[in-house]
Amino acid sequence: MLNVLLFFLTYAGGITQGFRIAPIFLLVTYQAIYFFNPPGRWWFSLVPNLSYSFYTVALMGVLYLMNKKSLDDRSNFFGSVPMRCLVILVSLYYLASFYAVSPITHSVYLEAYWKMALTMFFAFKFINSIKFLDYSIIAYVYGAWYLSFVAYQTGRNSGNRVEGIGTVDTPDSNGVASALVPAMVFSVYYIWVCKGWRKLPFLIAAAFIANALVLINSRGAFLGAFVGLLIFMGHLFFTSVKQKAQKAKVIAIGMIGLVAAISVMDDSFKERIFSIAEESEVSTEKETGATRTIFWKAAVEMSFDYPFGQGGKGFNYHAPDYIPADVVINSTGDMSRAARKKTVHSTWFEVLTEVGYPGLITFLTMLYYSFKYTSRAKEKLRKIGKRVTEHYYKILAIECALISFMVSMSFINRMRAEVLQWCILFCACSYKLYVLRKNEHINSDS
Repeated sequence: MLNVLLFFLTYAGGITQGFRIAPIFLLVTYQAIYFFNPPGRWWFSLVPNLSYSFYTVALMGVLYLMNKKSLDDRSNFFGSVPMRCLVILVSLYYLASFYAVSPITHSVYLEAYWKMALTMFFAFKFINSIKFLDYSIIAYVYGAWYLSFVAYQTGRNSGNRVEGIGTVDTPDSNGVASALVPAMVFSVYYIWVCKGWRKLPFLIAAAFIANALVLINSRGAFLGAFVGLLIFMGHLFFTSVKQKAQKAKVIAIGMIGLVAAISVMDDSFKERIFSIAEESEVSTEKETGATRTIFWKAAVEMSFDYPFGQGGKGFNYHAPDYIPADVVINSTGDMSRAARKKTVHSTWFEVLTEVGYPGLITFLTMLYYSFKYTSRAKEKLRKIGKRVTEHYYKILAIECALISFMVSMSFINRMRAEVLQWCILFCACSYKLYVLRKNEHINSDS
């Protein structure tokens, strides 16, 4: 019943606060619902059979229209390069509908993609203060904590992994793990900047998320978390924007975190992580890290023949034509075309094979400007001085969260991932709030 109670309190409370206080609470509710994913939970029969995400977005639209004048103030969605790139990607995805090799699958992906773009439009408008940016990030951490709690309740139910706890847009375990990784970075950020008891919720969240990553046993997610946290903590150690005794605090937190991480790692997790270095040869019985490099080479070869992509699951359809025939990708030895249709297992090559070189260039531009925006925000905060160190570290955390997801998505298909777009959204909003607005807003919005 705890799950049902949490769901109702979150959903009803978020909608009520959205109409009473500010539209941002509808975005917060949407983010939480993404992780609650009622239709995928055992307790769904205990709640009304509704499309909760759909109604939340519909209410976001209502609140936007009700508050349009105030929300549009200095919030030009199409003036933000990352958001503009999102619109271009959706447009390219629409154009691919005319030649997609799997039209039904492509139409499903396209519908989900433009709906997400619409949601990001409302989100960009609703995050019109620094405080609201924090609300959205914290809502993400809350949702990630809940999903980690579900992983803890479920336990390893499929060999040495947790399966069947997916989110709205990713049913598989690797996708779930990738959705949790950036939340780990944000949890560490709030542990760093919060005072006293306010650290506790984020300590709990970090512990549950770390435990979930171990239970799920995703090597890509582990690499993402490791890289993101290493950059974040390393920057805290070497940055010129620092507080008193900061290096000692970084070392202390790093040691505590390392001990805590080792304590939750079991033999199964260690064995799987260390297997990364061992998978240097292609196996004819199962997919390995080396096998995926064959897929990536095949995707590049495919792009020469189809420079504008082939729509959703375009690579899967053409994989038998480009993966060498002697590479058997299943233990049964089935060499039929249907059995040899494989996923490319990398977002970069997913973009290339679905919307071609125009899509890949747009995708890379979106990421480039996301980092350019955060770099500009950090530069401006650095000039203001020590009184804004908390804000500076927040921008750093947003950067590292995006980096961590980029590492994770390099091994799975997550082009249209909600969490990826949230990280890009945070970058775009940080530029809007810290660079385009005047300095006096920093303290008043905090």
